[in-house]
Amino acid sequence: MNEESLSTFIVEDELPARELMVDYVLTRPELRLDGMARDGQEAIEKLKDRNVDLLFLDIQLPDCNGIEILDQVSRVHHVVFTTAHDSHAIRAFEVGAVDYVLKPIAIERFNQAVDRVLELRDHRQFFRPSRLGLSIKEGENHYLLPYQEIVYLSSNRKHTILHTLRKDHESARLLKEFEESLPPELFQRIHKQHIVNLSFISHIQHLIGGRYEAFLKDEDETTLPVGRQFADSLKQKLNIK
Repeated sequence: MNEESLSTFIVEDELPARELMVDYVLTRPELRLDGMARDGQEAIEKLKDRNVDLLFLDIQLPDCNGIEILDQVSRVHHVVFTTAHDSHAIRAFEVGAVDYVLKPIAIERFNQAVDRVLELRDHRQFFRPSRLGLSIKEGENHYLLPYQEIVYLSSNRKHTILHTLRKDHESARLLKEFEESLPPELFQRIHKQHIVNLSFISHIQHLIGGRYEAFLKDEDETTLPVGRQFADSLKQKLNIK
C-alpha cells in the first residue's frame, strides 16, 4: 500500500506468544512494530500518551482484564483481542474490537485480522470505546455486528437484511425497529426501504425530477435510491449545500 504503515503495539504476558506476534507483525509491510507490554499496568503507562493505529491486546492479563485497559487509553484506532478463551467474545465486540483471535494463533488467522483492519482503515472507520454494535438472532445463532462493519440495512417485507463487510444477515425485526436503535450520528434513513452507514457513502448524485442516488464504497459499489423526503436530511448530514 502507498499509505503510511500502521503503528502496531502488542500487549501479551506470555513470552512465546509475544515473540510469535512480533514475528507475525514483521511479515506484514503494512505494519510497523511500535512497542510491547507484558501486563496491564505497563500497557496503560505506555499507551496513555501514545497514538497507536493497531493494538493486539491479550484479554486475560495477570493484573487486569484487557478490556479494562481500553477504559484508560484514548488514542488507539483499531483493537484486535487475542486470547486462549472465547468467553469474552461478545464483550470484546461490544467495546468496538475489530476482531477476536483465539490462541494458538495461526499466521492465516493473523493475516485475516490484519486484512480486516486495513479494510476498515480504507473506510476511515476507527475504534470507539464503549460503542456497541447491533445484536441480532439468525436461526439458532446470535451475532453482534459492530457498527463499523454494517454498510446498510434494507427492508425485505417483514424482515430486514443487514449488509455487512463480511456477509449479509437477515433479521425478523422491522427496519423501523433498527432505525430507532441505531446511533443517528452514524446512520441515516435515506429511503423507506434503506438505512445507510454514512461513512460508506462515496457521493450522491442528483437525477432528473429532483431524485438522488447514493453511491457506496463497499465491495459491490452499491447504489441506493434516496427518497425525496429524506434528501434534505441526508445532504445536511453530509454537509452538502
